[in-house]
Amino acid sequence: MRRITLLLVALLFVFFNATFAWGEEPAAPELTLNQAVEKAKSNSINLQSLKYDVERSYEVRQFDADKVTYIPFGPTSNAVSRAYSTLVQQDLNYQISKRNLVYQQDVVEMQVYKLYDELLQAQEKVKVCEAQLKSADWQRIVANANYRVGMLNMMGLIQAQATAESAKTGLEAAKKALDDTYQKFNQLVGLDPSDRPVLVDKPKFEELKIGDLDSEVSRTLAVCPTVWVAQQKVDLAKITLDLYDFSSSSRTEPYKAKEIDVTKAELSVSDTTEQMEKLVRTLYYSLKQYEEQYKSAQENVKSAEEALRVARVKYDVGMATRPDVLAAESTLAQANQSLLNYSCQHEILVFAFKKPWAYAAS
Repeated sequence: MRRITLLLVALLFVFFNATFAWGEEPAAPELTLNQAVEKAKSNSINLQSLKYDVERSYEVRQFDADKVTYIPFGPTSNAVSRAYSTLVQQDLNYQISKRNLVYQQDVVEMQVYKLYDELLQAQEKVKVCEAQLKSADWQRIVANANYRVGMLNMMGLIQAQATAESAKTGLEAAKKALDDTYQKFNQLVGLDPSDRPVLVDKPKFEELKIGDLDSEVSRTLAVCPTVWVAQQKVDLAKITLDLYDFSSSSRTEPYKAKEIDVTKAELSVSDTTEQMEKLVRTLYYSLKQYEEQYKSAQENVKSAEEALRVARVKYDVGMATRPDVLAAESTLAQANQSLLNYSCQHEILVFAFKKPWAYAAS
């Protein structure tokens, strides 16, 4: 009897838990862009690991600092130069680890910007496809009616049916793309795959205004972590060259090789600087193109809004049909989608212009 009672309790426990799981609704938390950025940073295993790298490199740097009793100048004994070179290397590693942490935080932020806006665009795409399907379905209904009374030939009917079927397929594809984007976004910010977060922020279009492009390029190069790291490697190569011990029998490389290391490091700085400068200028000119295209998209929205207003007025007085109104609504939805796309891309490029290293790495 006791065994039967325990079995019944276990079955009831499983039943109620399964019922709860089946009835659980996907979460729909509201997220601002900044909240999404913070959640992504907290969720990033890579950033957590990099924080430990900073802590570890500091401990190693302090450990090696205890072995250096004075700072050598010029050629010196192999043991002293090796100890000092090691300290310089570990200090550089420590500084690089700190810069790399900030650099990767910028990369994560860039990834959030992209996916946040991509999710907004995917949602808008579904709305457009829904409007297109609604319009196409009505056009198909009208085509069927016209065909039955002899006002439309078979070719016209087939075309209307194909348009409706294409619109249906387009909506299904848009919904699938939206689900895929939700998956990527949720993974980035640490939400469950089934969650459907509500995005609070919409991109605010503001023209980028700078005093002088050359000055902005110089500012960017001055704070760019990849350029900084390349420059530090030049300094390290020069220190290693200055401390080269010609008298040591344990030398593993000739002096000329160390000179080549300096030259290579300097070339790396030059190349990194040039690439970053080109990227900043490219981003700026792309931004200016988007700003012009955005103005054109705004005019298209105004025209579509007016066309819809006229279509509704005509429909109310019997001068237009329901399909005419739906077609105008579909056109407006497409115009709004285009405007949102320009806003999203512009917002991403503005962030990229301020931190191009994050854009290049994301």
